[in-house]
Amino acid sequence: MKRLKTFILSLLTLFLLAGCSTEDDVLEIFVGKTWKLTYISTENGHKQFDLWGSGDSSQSMEALGQANNFIVTFEGSEINATTGGTFNARAITATVSGQWNANGSNREMTTSNVQVSYAENDPLAIAFVRGLQNAVRYGGDSKNLYIYYKDNDNSIKRINLIAK
Repeated sequence: MKRLKTFILSLLTLFLLAGCSTEDDVLEIFVGKTWKLTYISTENGHKQFDLWGSGDSSQSMEALGQANNFIVTFEGSEINATTGGTFNARAITATVSGQWNANGSNREMTTSNVQVSYAENDPLAIAFVRGLQNAVRYGGDSKNLYIYYKDNDNSIKRINLIAK
């Protein structure tokens, strides 16, 4: 009798574990909210990457503090195990729009057909736009979104966003 209980318990555990999925709910993460930039870091960094060199970052930080700057929204759906759709963003003066796709099982992300309305002069705005143009993967959840992108020097940078 004890063996039968152990067998049944093992079988139930196996079924429970088989039903678990490690795949992200991409729509839950991306869609239905406005994302606001908090900072841009290196791939594994946790502080603002120095985009200014010896220059002054105060104008960038002032612009970042404004509610309607450095925001992005995603619209989309899931078709054949691929999630994607359109996105719209605003840096400081530039608006950015395009297509996006993300894979919930390996967290790859791409953007395409990206249109930028205006060339930014601010280093933070330039990096934000570049990140949306060159996305390679994402991380995070429905409160914090990380978009990793390949920078001009082939290093990976991370756009850190928070849901508003």
